[in-house]
Amino acid sequence: MILIDEYDKSILDNLDQMEVAKSNREFIKGLYSVIKENDRYIKFVFFTGVSKFSRASIFSGLNMLEDISLSPRFGNICGYTQNDVETTILPYLGGVDLDRLKLWYNGYNFLKDSLYNPFDILLFIKNDFIFDNYWFKTGTPSFLIKLFQAKEYNLAEFENILVTNSLLNSFDIENISLETVMFQSGYLTIKEIEYVGTDIFHHLTFPNIEVKKSFNDYILANYFVNIIGVEFDSVKRNVVGYEWERV
Repeated sequence: MILIDEYDKSILDNLDQMEVAKSNREFIKGLYSVIKENDRYIKFVFFTGVSKFSRASIFSGLNMLEDISLSPRFGNICGYTQNDVETTILPYLGGVDLDRLKLWYNGYNFLKDSLYNPFDILLFIKNDFIFDNYWFKTGTPSFLIKLFQAKEYNLAEFENILVTNSLLNSFDIENISLETVMFQSGYLTIKEIEYVGTDIFHHLTFPNIEVKKSFNDYILANYFVNIIGVEFDSVKRNVVGYEWERV
């Protein structure tokens, strides 16, 4: 049995050093090809990671893998459903406003039910029902900052983004889409699916208040400091419209 968590970390950590990222990618690709050569000894393999790289870039030798990232059959394995909160978890919530809880931590969609971030719910209970950005504080998304620094993006559009099915599914470091990385890393989620002829389009948006607030407070603050040279304390934020200006 082989279990690998954050298989993509050594690549994402070096997006600002493309040669290092490519070198790490080739090393990982070679490592995984060994797994294929020994598949007769393997009963089960499970990979997790922030991003989903194209099969050709890393997993070309592992053609026996099945991607379940957006399979409705497995759509609820990474979160709590509303029913979970209102039944199993309810006795631990101490009279918390469930509507407010839903606005803060629900909203993730992997083509089945709308899900709560389980990490948030557990820490929310542990910290005496204080609404905070628990999930976001677990790690600094430095690779997103690097992507913002590398290219110019219309930051106001992240409230409602339309992407094709192929763009949503995977990427490679030679052709990185910020929208795809934000979706795969949990900063955007599927709002609705639209079918136009034979094409499939996904409308993406922020899943909840926590992610939206974190995106404003951290991502945009660092973007302004590193790119424009504006200190966070001298930036006035319009939370509703995501408009920033010098004070």
